[in-house]
Amino acid sequence: MRPFDPPEERWLPGHRGIDLVGQTYSPVLAVADGTVTYSGSIAGVGIVSVTHPDGVRSTYQPVTDRVDEGEQVRAGDQLGLLGVWGSHCLIRACLHLGAVRGEDYLDPLLFLLSWQLTLLPHGE
Repeated sequence: MRPFDPPEERWLPGHRGIDLVGQTYSPVLAVADGTVTYSGSIAGVGIVSVTHPDGVRSTYQPVTDRVDEGEQVRAGDQLGLLGVWGSHCLIRACLHLGAVRGEDYLDPLLFLLSWQLTLLPHGE
C-alpha cells in the first residue's frame, strides 16, 4: 500500500517501514526466526518487535492477541492478529512492517524478497 520512504535525516518525517494491505483479524506472521523483545501497546496501538539473530529487529503494528515477550518464534509463526485501531491506512486495514538495525531503519522488503546470487567467471 505504501513503500519504504526513509527521511533524509533521522529526525525528519518519513515512512520508516512498509504498509501491507490485509484484512482485519487476519494472522500476522514473523518474517524470520527470532525472539519477541516487545509485545505491548504504545499510544493504544498494539505492537510486536522481534529481534533476529543478525541483530535486525522487525516491528509489526497494529497487532492484537499478541504473543508474549521473550517467546522464541520461527519464520511464519503467528505473532497475533491484524488490529482494527492504529493502522495508518485510512480506508483499508494494513500492517505496518518495519526493520531496524541499531538506529538505522532498513527497507523491510529485504525480509520478503528471495535473493539468488550467481557468480560469473572473471576473464583474464
